[in-house]
Amino acid sequence: MLARALTIAFLLLAAGCAAPAAAAVTVCEAVWRDPSRARDLPVRIRMPPGDRPVPAILFSHGLGGSLDSGSAWSDAWSDAGFAVINLQHPGSDRSILTGGRVSIMRAMAPRQLAERARDVRFVIDRLAAGGAEGDCSLERIDSRRVGLSGHSYGAHTTQAVAGQDYPAGALADLADPRVRAAIAFSPSPPMRGPAEPAFDDVAIPFFSITGTRDEVPFLPQIGPADRERPFRAMPPGGKYLLVLDGATHMTFNAGGERRRGQPPPDPRHVRIVAGATIDFWRWTLNGDEVARRRLEALPERLAPGDRFERK
Repeated sequence: MLARALTIAFLLLAAGCAAPAAAAVTVCEAVWRDPSRARDLPVRIRMPPGDRPVPAILFSHGLGGSLDSGSAWSDAWSDAGFAVINLQHPGSDRSILTGGRVSIMRAMAPRQLAERARDVRFVIDRLAAGGAEGDCSLERIDSRRVGLSGHSYGAHTTQAVAGQDYPAGALADLADPRVRAAIAFSPSPPMRGPAEPAFDDVAIPFFSITGTRDEVPFLPQIGPADRERPFRAMPPGGKYLLVLDGATHMTFNAGGERRRGQPPPDPRHVRIVAGATIDFWRWTLNGDEVARRRLEALPERLAPGDRFERK
């Protein structure tokens, strides 16, 4: 607990934020059932201290992930004053890892992406209904200020809910206008067709975060440069791109699952991402112009080889 508190305090101070005690964040877990789909969805809620209304950030894990995925970001955001809800998506979560290649390929099917997007819609509905989950008061959540983030397959999910278009008949009606801003860790271009028409309708502020070594062995067709294509195809207005030199695909699952022998993320990368994303959420969900200016001054704090772009 002490190590976590010191880490969070360091990240928040780097972002120009006061650092409350990490222990003050209330963590609640539940399994919410969507009766319309007979689907049980595990969630983990981090609720900051106090009784004032707070924005909510939903986090969608990558292929084979869990509620633990991206916990470094969830911890930092909740300690910065946001309610954070991690989702665990049945059918593409860690349960597929024991089923071999067939299970993995099934988890990547368009139907699973559609179910993930509907999971997001269901959770926003559930938050808007208020009430409580354990010691976490959902009444505090301002459902007019909702952000969405995800890593890898969770980035696909984020792109879909933010308004990505798909070939006719493949996927439809996945966007949710209640999401006001989005962050995609390791975003991806469309699997088919050009990127420009796919991202024309992404009008909300959108932050793409990737690295110069952001690739996965089972998707050799998507290289690190391809992960910049969604940003370049989106219309101007609140769009940001951060490329960290040396960052790998699993850098952006910080705090979550690691493969055997895989080193932990570079602390510099974690510090930069935590600070930049807190500023992004403070601007887009709280209207904090100081945070926006600090975000747009990020190049001053980057190392040679890192890149930051905006439009």
